[in-house]
Amino acid sequence: MNGAVVLMYHRLGSGRLPGREAGEDSYAVGPDTFVAHLDILRECHCALLPPEALGQGRVPERSICLTFDDGNATDYSEALPVLSRRGLQAAFFITPVWVGTPGYLDWPEIKEMLAAGMTVGTHGLDHSRLLDFGPAELRSHLSEARRLMQARLGQAPTWLSLPGGAGGQREVDAAREVGFERILGSVPALCFPDTPDPIPRFAVRRGESLSYFRALAEHRPGIRLRQWLRHQTLQSLRLLLGRQAHARLRSAWAEFHNSEGE
Repeated sequence: MNGAVVLMYHRLGSGRLPGREAGEDSYAVGPDTFVAHLDILRECHCALLPPEALGQGRVPERSICLTFDDGNATDYSEALPVLSRRGLQAAFFITPVWVGTPGYLDWPEIKEMLAAGMTVGTHGLDHSRLLDFGPAELRSHLSEARRLMQARLGQAPTWLSLPGGAGGQREVDAAREVGFERILGSVPALCFPDTPDPIPRFAVRRGESLSYFRALAEHRPGIRLRQWLRHQTLQSLRLLLGRQAHARLRSAWAEFHNSEGE
């Protein structure tokens, strides 16, 4: 049975932006690189699935689905024109509290993306980790995200991307209770029709070579294993150090990495 590689993009751009989390720019992929990625997907004869096709039955060989997290302004200015010209669809997960703030989408842009046939879901309410909430607060947080998007867009989202990719069965159950139908995470693995939520995804990062991306597009098992081992290592490190110590280490590493590149 064939599985799909669900790609997780963030900002299309480069460099650090004020007010962003440490290491956020490590997920910033250049617009030209994004175009090169789409060219590779075409050259590799990948099947570009609309998001709604995930989990809906058998999928073609080398199936790919495109997703974007956070609701960056470049979703509209960079990604949407390229996708529309090529007749492609993607899922965009918006952080409602950030809408209209510098560097992020505004509501009219999001409405245009919906009109263009894109799937628009939510990325939590304010990017808080859902694992940190108690049961009642978790449901309230997710309900408020849906309510706000319903009020602004005229429709409530049914897709949720877990902020920070963090969450398990408890978060999935709570999301379904308040009206979400599909929940996406960030564990790198193939998505099969019977894969339970949260849907696994492969993060796309700055600095990864085009040959690396081609290997992922071709569903080569060695690349998938490499991504999975990286994810497991980071998860183990987070558990060993604790969340705060891990965040400080990540921040220090990001500063060092950025200073090396300047």
